[in-house]
Amino acid sequence: MKKPLIQRVKENANPQQVVILALMLIPDAIAIAFSAITAYNFRFPDAQDSIDGVPAIAQFEYRGILSLLIIAWVGTLIATGTYRFNHATLVVFNLRMIIKRSFTFFFFLGFISFILKASFSRSLFLVMLGSGLIYLFIVRIMIYWLALRPMIMKKKVTSKMMIVGRQKKDLEAHSDWLIKNRSLGFTISARLVCPEITLKWVEDFDRLLRHNKITEVLLLPGMESDPNFSKFIHYCEDLDIHVNWIPLDSGNLGYWLIPSPQEGIPFLTFEKSEISLISRAIKRTFDLVFAVVILILLSPLFLVISIAVLITSGRPIFYSQKRIGLNGKSFKFYKFRSMIKGADKKLAEVENVHGSSHVLFKNPVDPRITPVGRILRKYSLDELPQFLNVLNNSMSVVGPRPALPSEVSVYSSIYERRLIAKPGITGPWQISGRSDLDLRTSVALDLNYLINWSFTRDLWIIIATVGAVFKGKGAY
Repeated sequence: MKKPLIQRVKENANPQQVVILALMLIPDAIAIAFSAITAYNFRFPDAQDSIDGVPAIAQFEYRGILSLLIIAWVGTLIATGTYRFNHATLVVFNLRMIIKRSFTFFFFLGFISFILKASFSRSLFLVMLGSGLIYLFIVRIMIYWLALRPMIMKKKVTSKMMIVGRQKKDLEAHSDWLIKNRSLGFTISARLVCPEITLKWVEDFDRLLRHNKITEVLLLPGMESDPNFSKFIHYCEDLDIHVNWIPLDSGNLGYWLIPSPQEGIPFLTFEKSEISLISRAIKRTFDLVFAVVILILLSPLFLVISIAVLITSGRPIFYSQKRIGLNGKSFKFYKFRSMIKGADKKLAEVENVHGSSHVLFKNPVDPRITPVGRILRKYSLDELPQFLNVLNNSMSVVGPRPALPSEVSVYSSIYERRLIAKPGITGPWQISGRSDLDLRTSVALDLNYLINWSFTRDLWIIIATVGAVFKGKGAY
């Protein structure tokens, strides 16, 4: 171990730690303070509890209790490493961690109050927790879009990564993907081919570290077969470098690899990528509420688009198409019509940018698209009627991309796994390139979504979709 190098790595991380701490801790504390105010106003909705302008004893006690809860909640998040600098805090603001630790804190608080038989209102805890999580989510999303993401895109805040793999072409493929997806927060500082982990190769690795400020290492598939693989990971840990490893193409298998330790043998179990019954109920409830709210709020926009389509190209206003949904069942997929009448009959006259044999047909200069339709497609306004599909339960707000019958007919057993969930109006494909993606990448993103589903991830995808829609990239 080389002490100067370790010290240098730590020193280089400090400025970013200060940025993350400032961007996260201060807004979180403010959000939690507002949740305490909300809980207090819930408990004392008017000023009738004060006597001659002096707060009643109950009010005074509750103010003291809530002040202690603010300090304890923030202190719990700090003590459990929520604000420790790592790539999770850099990119996704670890919302899942916030929720889990907040629930744990309030569960412990409720347990203590039950044991001590405290006399103050238990509903105050629930109101503070519920409103606090909402406020935390709002402030973190605002900070991400207004401050952190611009800093990531300008590389002012980033995780500096070295990619290590067996072959040069693998290094290039993975580094190109990371460079293209700059919003992930990685900067490729070095790439190193590793036929075998030997003392000489480690010296080359160490030499690169002296000239590159590395905080992350990505080990590509195949590296795990090296007999010195674990020793190299330990070496990186000694240097305070976080190690990432892609063991195999697990994102395209449709299963999640779950550690299942046996006596003396580390097993990896293939966990079926299904959303649990409770999670489906939560997802469906959210879909209904969100769809109804959107349809009400955007009803004037629906009317404007309908009139624009009607005036410029006549009836019909809507276009329906057969798509394949949950468990391979077909359904009618609704959109605002963006092409000329009889566009399907003129399909042979237009070139497919994905190739003539590809099941997905896309062309950015398709002559069948109307002038109004081009605007609708650019900003995904043509897809708004799909909220009607959400109401009739054939689609979800977030999910895999709705598949065409011709697409499903060529699916392999792996690709078929994306049909175990309802298709979505938006999804990981919508925020990762849309029509610019090839079929394999699109399906891989869908499978990864199913494997790693969470309610907070759905919320994050919806927020990210807004940015993707305004950019209009890959929409045609």
